Amino acid sequence: MAELVADVSSWNPDTAAFFQSLKKAGAKAVIVKLSEGTTYRNPKAPAQIKNAWAAGMHVHGYHYARFQTVDQAKAEARHFAATAKLRGLNHTSVMALDLEDASIKGDTTARVAAFITTLKQAGYPKVDLYTSASWIWYHRVNLAKLVKLNLWIARYQADQPGVDSVGTWQFTSNFHGLKVDMSYDFFGYYSKV
Repeated sequence: MAELVADVSSWNPDTAAFFQSLKKAGAKAVIVKLSEGTTYRNPKAPAQIKNAWAAGMHVHGYHYARFQTVDQAKAEARHFAATAKLRGLNHTSVMALDLEDASIKGDTTARVAAFITTLKQAGYPKVDLYTSASWIWYHRVNLAKLVKLNLWIARYQADQPGVDSVGTWQFTSNFHGLKVDMSYDFFGYYSKV
């Protein structure tokens, strides 16, 4: 049976009560937005991480991509890794690349590959890619040219993820009225560390 995994950013609360409510609703893990681009760090991440751990959940991180070139992708990966280390996430945490920004044009495969390689070289072997099903459908990223990934796909108002071989499916942005994104973790990549 798939486990529930929440993802949070600075738009979500950072209180102990919020994370206890996620745990009570069935979430086994939380993926916290740590960084974006080459300078932004989520100011709520320290408290979100602390309170998710205190609620008994596994904690992972994600980075919101802005890169336009391979060199920018590498720089963003270094920023993500440095932020993860600063926030206390180690090699057991999954580090996900959030690839959805409308400013990112064309085939992103080489940029994604560079980001993943740089992140692994920084000491984070468990990586993943988050994107919408449409980015796969319209060949914005070629999964066949990347290392094997769990693949975290967003697709709302549907009865399935819409992409083959998906490990984690974000199915809602307002789980149980908590105004939080929630995903099914089919194989335990995030929920069984």
